[in-house]
Amino acid sequence: MKLKLISLVIILASSQLFTGCSLSISNFSENITKAVKSNNDIETVKQALPAYLILLDGLIENDPEDEGLLLASSNLMNAYASLISADIEMLVNENDKNLFYKKKLLRQQKNLTYKSLQRVSKAICIYDEKLCDLTNLKYDDFYERMKIIDEDDINIIYMLGKSWAAWLQTNTEDWNAMAQLPQINLIMQKVISYDETWDNGGAHMYLGVLNSFIPATLGGNPELGKGYFETAIKLSNDENQMVKVLYAEYYARLTFDEVLHEKLLSEVLSFKNSPPEYILINTIALQKANALLATSKEYF
Repeated sequence: MKLKLISLVIILASSQLFTGCSLSISNFSENITKAVKSNNDIETVKQALPAYLILLDGLIENDPEDEGLLLASSNLMNAYASLISADIEMLVNENDKNLFYKKKLLRQQKNLTYKSLQRVSKAICIYDEKLCDLTNLKYDDFYERMKIIDEDDINIIYMLGKSWAAWLQTNTEDWNAMAQLPQINLIMQKVISYDETWDNGGAHMYLGVLNSFIPATLGGNPELGKGYFETAIKLSNDENQMVKVLYAEYYARLTFDEVLHEKLLSEVLSFKNSPPEYILINTIALQKANALLATSKEYF
């Protein structure tokens, strides 16, 4: 089955990218992304994505300065990391076999989010050399650099913020990584300042998570995070169920609000008829919701 999926991806890529009447690489990448988002079979997507990622690696090797290829690769790596995250959530029983497998998945997830961040960082540097090395800047320097961002830059800066946030979520035990949280926060604030509806309120969802990483007693602001989550739900027309899962996982658990935790996850479990662009993410959300509910009594 896996070999057939790999062969299919390679055949499609070859026919679309390398023939005279083919789609452009950017169109092909966009179509793949749409196909991934609208698929409700997590296992099929999980088996097919590595082949496409390898294909993109080869294309980038041939043209390392192609901004579109770098962004497409970064985007699909984050999608694959999300699928791995769902697998990790399902490993509730911590026997020796599961612990070994969990550590393996965590390493893979870290590698993917790191590589994704490197790819989008390079793409944004190609896009504008004044935006090079953003992830290596101290906050004050980063703040000054952000002043050059305008409305035309929303898409690429948002992609950087998403990849950076995904990397941070796999490195929460590293205080040097956590020290970069304000930079990611600033990116999402910048996106909202130009268009709060961007990605159907996606920046609000990320700000909800970022403000709910740390308890208020240690300098976090979970109540602000709660407001961002509520806004994200509204701006997505309550169609992106991952918002509610993250709301439960980060805010409700951090504040030990069991009633809200159960309410949010119950709503995810009862949600029907996802729009095409949310089918995969809502399928993952359903899986994560079940995993969170399975450990609810132990947590609260």
